[in-house]
Amino acid sequence: MKASMMLFSLNPGDSLFVYTDGIPEATNSADEQYEESRMLNALNENPDACPREILEAFHRSVKAFAGDAPQFDDMTMLCIKLKEC
Repeated sequence: MKASMMLFSLNPGDSLFVYTDGIPEATNSADEQYEESRMLNALNENPDACPREILEAFHRSVKAFAGDAPQFDDMTMLCIKLKEC
């Protein structure tokens, strides 16, 4: 398997959010998936928040969607924000 590399740059004030596939594949009791459209809506609710606030709000959104439905994959996420100088 050939490894590939993607380069990008962050500017002051930019955020980066990475996640495992368990996030968009989280399901509710109707067996619907959280999907990327819900992710984008949740992430865009407060774009100026600090990473901790973004992660906490996002986690609440996924939990509210999934409710008590059992999940079958890990849900890992990371958010970083480049400080302005």
